[in-house]
Amino acid sequence: MVLIDSRPKRKKYDKEHIPTAISIPDMQFAKMTDQLPQDKSRQLVFYCGGFKCKLSHKSAKKAIALGYTNVKVFAAGYPAWKAAYGGSAAAVAKPAGAKLTAGQEEGSIDTESFKKVVNTSPESIYLIDVADADEFANGSFKTAVNIPVDTLEAKIKTLPTDKPIVFVCGTGARSGESFYMVQDVRPEMKNVYYLEGELTFNKDGSFKITEPAS
Repeated sequence: MVLIDSRPKRKKYDKEHIPTAISIPDMQFAKMTDQLPQDKSRQLVFYCGGFKCKLSHKSAKKAIALGYTNVKVFAAGYPAWKAAYGGSAAAVAKPAGAKLTAGQEEGSIDTESFKKVVNTSPESIYLIDVADADEFANGSFKTAVNIPVDTLEAKIKTLPTDKPIVFVCGTGARSGESFYMVQDVRPEMKNVYYLEGELTFNKDGSFKITEPAS
């Protein structure tokens, strides 16, 4: 499932949102369709400000028009989630025990630390696959968002700050480039990493990371 917040980003999403949700404001939907999964059978769930808010319904209709076949709306929206669970995304987005360890290269993430987080609490990080769309379609992590490195710079200012960001690609080259790109555009962002190494996926969804020779 991909959970999508249709509310304005700076005014609403950045302040509070449901954990694991990505921000695609309805007013910017047409410009941000690349944030949607390539697989149009993947379940999309939109939400906004509750029963009196139409943004999620409008975004859902736009997604259906694009060919997505499993689209739903959480009509009660963020107010209902907050009433049930309380707090903000920042307060609950990091499950207990989720910890990232830096690797040897500047900005890299320790491979074993990455595997542990992806396998046990993938929702605790914002995972961005910066490979091209066709590569992403051939295999990636279920929770990853595809932002090809060629389009990343224009979107860096919209990246969330409520949980760590980890960039991945097939070899570690583009993911490393993405890390430095963020440092240039938003040097205040410190909780950003990239995966160094060759990443391959099997048909069953499992993955293998081959670290570069030292």
